[in-house]
Amino acid sequence: MRYVGVLFVCAVSTVVAQPPAGQGPSPQMMAQFQRFLEENKFQFQLGETFRKLGELERKGGATALTKDQAKKLLALFKPMTQKDKLTPEEAKKALKEIKAILRPDQLAALDRIQLPRMRFGGRPGGAGGGPGGGPGGPGGGAAGPGGPGFGGQGGAGGPRMGRFDPTQLRNINPLSVKVDKDSPFAEFQKKRAERINEFLSHLEKKAK
Repeated sequence: MRYVGVLFVCAVSTVVAQPPAGQGPSPQMMAQFQRFLEENKFQFQLGETFRKLGELERKGGATALTKDQAKKLLALFKPMTQKDKLTPEEAKKALKEIKAILRPDQLAALDRIQLPRMRFGGRPGGAGGGPGGGPGGPGGGAAGPGGPGFGGQGGAGGPRMGRFDPTQLRNINPLSVKVDKDSPFAEFQKKRAERINEFLSHLEKKAK
């Protein structure tokens, strides 16, 4: 299973997991990371919901999206993919709109989908709960770059970086398809953009 990863958490997890040689993450660094997760929890929930929608489509059946639903979701997601930043308020509003678009049985199906998470350093973690009937928590890590329910499982991890600075990661957008060629995470951004666009193309075809 491939799924859209929350690139920034992958990167941050790598930073937290790779302190100076012989040292573990400091309490201050861990506290900053937990605060970062809490402040961006709605963006993480939105990214997770996007991944689960892709998985829902991959499985097909009675809970697959209808033509009208695909059209509405496409109209919701596409503008967001062109933005560099996404505020918690915007992500929360999008989650409510998704809930209004889907039927109760589809929301229940999303809740049942278990997505692999990644622990610090890119190691596979436990499965994440679904936001279907309502927003879930941000979890303790994130998946690596991949696509929303199409192809094989994505990877994780990232290049070594300096000290974690949460001020540089405010208002993250897990659905952005923009690629900064000068970023140390350009390759992650590129893969993320490919997988997001893959699912958007699927929605476009279904909406016709």
